[in-house]
Amino acid sequence: MQIIDSFSSGSNGFAFRRRCGGPEDQLIDWFLDQQFVRIPAGYRATVFREPRLASGFPDLVIVLWNEAVAQLWRPARASLAASDLRIMHFLVSAGPQTSGAVSSVFPNPQRGLARLEEAGMVSLHEGRWNHSSLETIFAATQIIAIEAKMKEWREALAQAHLNTWFASHSCVLVPRIPRNSTLLQDARDLDLTVFAQEQSACAINHSHEAVPRSYVSWLFNDWAWRAAENAANQ
Repeated sequence: MQIIDSFSSGSNGFAFRRRCGGPEDQLIDWFLDQQFVRIPAGYRATVFREPRLASGFPDLVIVLWNEAVAQLWRPARASLAASDLRIMHFLVSAGPQTSGAVSSVFPNPQRGLARLEEAGMVSLHEGRWNHSSLETIFAATQIIAIEAKMKEWREALAQAHLNTWFASHSCVLVPRIPRNSTLLQDARDLDLTVFAQEQSACAINHSHEAVPRSYVSWLFNDWAWRAAENAANQ
């Protein structure tokens, strides 16, 4: 399991909130030590600790990804920008589009489309941009977001629910289940998982795949691959 945070990111292009230590940090360390997330054979796990997103700083994002899929990606993919991956998600969501249709959503997308084409992710056919097979360009099968709180569990639920815009599984991590609280029922209503340090923890269900929910899903998909490539080249 590769862990990427403010101390290990270096010049990889990732942005993080700087870790300050304290009880919440220790709770996250405990969770990582327990290895609740099982890594299937042929897969890798990349952990991003407090990565910077437009929606804030989730405490943990764990990406399980198929190494065999990513091994076939072209080196040009490492140069893609976040704006390019926005275009990518649009094409996956909306289907084949003309250049004019893409331009109506994204200003001046020509360079982004060219970079995606060079990376082997899209192609122009009969005047429309088509994406390559999702099974060959999206390696992540699980994107798991964790929000940790020592006391403010309602705030953790709200943040965990927000993380579902990119994560296939979103979880709350607390030291204990507060007595007479509605935490577990509220989490079930929101389709969230709760981990508690002092009680038995739930296993994360791996029965469904993490189809990209937003361009941020693509960001984590590619960041995991880039982090592994950077580590291999050091």
